[in-house]
Amino acid sequence: MAFNRNIYNTRYQIEQKSLPVQFYDTPKDVIQSILDPGNNTFYKLYKILIERTGEEFSYKEEDFTTKCFKFDDGTLGCFVTLPKPESVMLCSNLVYVFSPDLKKLMYFTIETDEFIGRISYKICSVSSEGKHTVHGGCTGNSSDIILKIKEIYTRL
Repeated sequence: MAFNRNIYNTRYQIEQKSLPVQFYDTPKDVIQSILDPGNNTFYKLYKILIERTGEEFSYKEEDFTTKCFKFDDGTLGCFVTLPKPESVMLCSNLVYVFSPDLKKLMYFTIETDEFIGRISYKICSVSSEGKHTVHGGCTGNSSDIILKIKEIYTRL
């Protein structure tokens, strides 16, 4: 897919602004929506919001996947794979991490970055106050990302 400013702006707004606010404001509702079998929340959300811009929605439903995980201490998480980002600062993945009682929540983004013409990835988080923090580079491998996120989550 070629770069399209409307799609870029919409994706950026969803990934960096709308989804973190929803998660921190209503975590139980967001988690239930993500875990609802066959719902494919992210496909539906992106489709509606991109089509509202008047742009063609060219992603496929299978471009959006979700898998859940659990850390040894009982912390839970959802790893969301998104369509391949068309530009830097868009996300390849979103990661929701939460304690079973929903008292400790963290929203992570795996964002594309560019270094000397080469696309790379970095782990970032968005706090409940909207603060964006870069936690460093990472591979695109989901297992490696989840391990790094576990380290970050347990430190905070």
